[in-house]
Amino acid sequence: MLTYLIRRLLLVPPTLLGMTAIVFFVLANAPGGIGASLLSRDATMRPDQRRVREEYLNRRYGLDKPKIVQYLRWLNKVSPIGFASFSEDDPQVRAAAAEAARLPPGPDGKPAKPRIRPGDLNLKRPVLKMPDLGDSFVRGRPVLQLVAEALPVTIMLELLSLPLAYALAIWLGIQQARRRGSALDYTLSGITLALWSVPSIWVSVLLIGFLANEQYLRIFPTTGLNDLDAATMPFLPRWTEAGFQEGWLLDRLYHLVLPIICLTYSQFAFLSRLARGALLDNLNADFVRTARAKGLAERVVLYRHAFRNSLIPLITVVVHLLPAMVAGAVVVENVFGINGMGKLFVDAAFQRDFELLLSITLVTGVLAVTAYLLADIGYAIADPRVSYE
Repeated sequence: MLTYLIRRLLLVPPTLLGMTAIVFFVLANAPGGIGASLLSRDATMRPDQRRVREEYLNRRYGLDKPKIVQYLRWLNKVSPIGFASFSEDDPQVRAAAAEAARLPPGPDGKPAKPRIRPGDLNLKRPVLKMPDLGDSFVRGRPVLQLVAEALPVTIMLELLSLPLAYALAIWLGIQQARRRGSALDYTLSGITLALWSVPSIWVSVLLIGFLANEQYLRIFPTTGLNDLDAATMPFLPRWTEAGFQEGWLLDRLYHLVLPIICLTYSQFAFLSRLARGALLDNLNADFVRTARAKGLAERVVLYRHAFRNSLIPLITVVVHLLPAMVAGAVVVENVFGINGMGKLFVDAAFQRDFELLLSITLVTGVLAVTAYLLADIGYAIADPRVSYE
């Protein structure tokens, strides 16, 4: 298992290289190149502002160089491993200089040659560094700050909706498999198929129109993750002399109800049909008939034997669900006005903020390959027969 994970980790850099290279060269070959959005966005830009942006672009990308060189320069900036020149203050250089000072003179009376010469300082060495994602001139802030603010919001939505979708789907799939061919099975199959077919943007608009509209049912808020006065709220709900205070946590959950419904329903519908089919296949397998012949209780046969083997396709599909849910988050975050990665991506695309688009692509790629690794580990946990040796 460890050997397999090491091999998979070695495939991560080529995967990210390919993903970022495609996006970079598409943006670089767009009209005006990679810096078009920074230089031509505002016709009233002052000469000093334009000069600052031109210097930034030349320093970061080298726009007078070929596009492959521009990509490599950007890659060196965003990579946690970079290359830097030696300086006279480096510990290695200072130690070598001290060692040279202690060396005795040569036979001709001249000082001994040190191991590090002045020309060696021009050599490059690998160093660990903080990734430099650049600056967003459209927003006037570093890209790393924007991503650090938006990424936790999207991860929170995914971590709430995906387990909820799996829990509902597994329970519903088990109920349908136990009652195969019944009226309940046919009814639930029709409902899940209909839910799977409905686009999330349409459901989002309907939920806002009926459940967050004063003309119908003003139950839930329409936008954002908290009320405007959330910063002054206590974290947990409590009773005071003025009455009940919902608190920051309850207010956040209250705002998340509609977005979580929109992110969950289609994945839940798909997963429930998958769980039903996988469980039916295992209920007809030989090992289940053997377990029943031994006199095991039906509940033990269902959950301990059939259900565990049915987890394999559910784990497999999570790798494909995560990118789909990220795409769904783009719709949901923009409809409900949630400042996550999806909304940040759409805003960057409309504003032609290429620096931000490249960084979002990089972060999404890292999350995708991480999901693949977690799925491989889940295979081995769910089914001991799976071996990667």
